[in-house]
Amino acid sequence: MTRTPVIRTGAVDVISDWALDQPRPTDFVDPYFFISHRGLSEITFVSPSVEKVLGYAPNAMAGRSYESFLCQGDPLNDDVAECQHADLSGGGSLHTLRCVRDATGNPRILSVYTVGIAQHEGGPIVRRHHLARDVTESVRRHMQRIQQLESLEHAASQMTDQERAVAERIMQGKMNRVIGRELDISDRTVERRRAAIMKHFHATTLAELISKLAQLELLREWTKTDADTQWKTARNADQVSALAV
Repeated sequence: MTRTPVIRTGAVDVISDWALDQPRPTDFVDPYFFISHRGLSEITFVSPSVEKVLGYAPNAMAGRSYESFLCQGDPLNDDVAECQHADLSGGGSLHTLRCVRDATGNPRILSVYTVGIAQHEGGPIVRRHHLARDVTESVRRHMQRIQQLESLEHAASQMTDQERAVAERIMQGKMNRVIGRELDISDRTVERRRAAIMKHFHATTLAELISKLAQLELLREWTKTDADTQWKTARNADQVSALAV
């Protein structure tokens, strides 16, 4: 087991400057990469995994401000100044989303967990350690599904109660005659209501309508069970809606 270098100063064990920049075992959870910085934003150490995630050589990042990697003007970065001054003593932490540019200039969304590091217990915070994970694709999929769900929910909201009753039976695979008998309406009325439903959903065929009705139910269920969205617990996750992902 690797021991953390310390400097003994009287009764207090002070962690060496080199050790302050090194990740602790509890800092790493694959596939996160690790960043240490001092002051407001001066990067002092980056784990090699950043090259695989964002394409930057870790040594080239050291000494630079992490703000230089942020996408300027992006709403996910609006609270950077506030977070820089947040008190992380006593085990405080932050979970934020940041929009950064990778080595090719493309914007990427990171889910970042930040903790403060002191040289000795109860001492001032001298480093901030960040665990970052690229969640761009998760955010993109989530937003696409949300947009699809909102569009289908809008279409569903246009249906009358009578049309909704017909739509439910269409989803059950029932023919017009059976639907008419169950609802005590004529086949012609069923056809008229089905045509109205298709218009609400911009469907040109019955198969397309059934597909959209099924998609609506699946997306409703997805919002209850989607597990790959831990980034939604970030303090600024509501700003994701403003992104063109």
